[in-house]
Amino acid sequence: MIKICYIIGTLETGGTEKQLYLLIKNLDKEKFCTTVVSLRDGRMRNDFEKITKLYVLKKRWKFDLKILFDLVRIMKKGRFDIVHSFLFTSNTWGRIAGICAGVPVIIASERSIDLWKKPIHIFVDIVLGYFTDKIVCNSFTVKKHYERKLKQVAKKLIVIRNGIELKQLPDSIETGEKTEKIVFTASRLSPEKGIVYLIYAAKKILEKRKDIKFLIAGDGELRQKLENFANEYKISNNVIFLGYQENVQQFICVSDVVVLTSLWEGLPNILLEAMAMKKPVVATNVGGTAEIVKDGENGFLVEPCDVAGIAEKIEKLIDDENLSKSMGEKGYEFVRGNFDLSLMVLAYEKLYQKLILR
Repeated sequence: MIKICYIIGTLETGGTEKQLYLLIKNLDKEKFCTTVVSLRDGRMRNDFEKITKLYVLKKRWKFDLKILFDLVRIMKKGRFDIVHSFLFTSNTWGRIAGICAGVPVIIASERSIDLWKKPIHIFVDIVLGYFTDKIVCNSFTVKKHYERKLKQVAKKLIVIRNGIELKQLPDSIETGEKTEKIVFTASRLSPEKGIVYLIYAAKKILEKRKDIKFLIAGDGELRQKLENFANEYKISNNVIFLGYQENVQQFICVSDVVVLTSLWEGLPNILLEAMAMKKPVVATNVGGTAEIVKDGENGFLVEPCDVAGIAEKIEKLIDDENLSKSMGEKGYEFVRGNFDLSLMVLAYEKLYQKLILR
């Protein structure tokens, strides 16, 4: 039995948290025993408690050294074979603790092209990279980005792409007759998600027509500012902020177009879910989105901040039902063939076994 300790920053609902949950839920329980240590609490606490042993630490501030001592204590007590961390903060504390606790195998994860990282962050990544066995990227684009940034330890970078639970999603959607078309997005309402450009695009579209509703699921520090924009532009009746939603699939089901407007990304789950549900997508060409969306075939790619491009592609899909249906079908076939959850889980199982048996 291989004992794995996963380190993650928060249990809030996000792409990384969902992927970790699905991984743990589907790992072979006869071969792997898992524990999760989260630096902070969040909405997914109950979900994780149902499938694995869970520790929730109360990280108080940026440089909370108590977290390091807690992590080392947990790791020594658990006598883990592998520590596997996700995202910068957890990668940092988790790897240092793993080194101090003498865990045999240390794995880190890079999930996005984090343009916010300063030279000091890259320096930390490089130094800890020397003590890391593998650094898992969720897309080839993320891997290429970090090959440039982490040249000294670039040979440790590998790719295991996100997976999606296709069997849990309907493969055909019947929405019936709707008097209005629905454009949907779901994300954290923070600057890097570029939701402001969707609002600008919505304003541009709604100046010509009023038959479209823009639904925005998610919460974050920009919510009030974005709602103020919608009110200022007098489009708040058509641009609706749904707040945090545990199940975004119910909104994808009734949508005509799903949009991603991020300024940087890794491999966005919302695109995988939308395409798995046969919905056409419009996405900014950042991070690994081009590994999912083939422009003009199973969706549209636009450049970041391109308000006119976002608006044009949304309208094109709204107005051309045949194109919309065709792209939805092609998206479904692509995701089914390349992003089934079983492929991701198998790749991680092989990685863990290979590193333990080397």
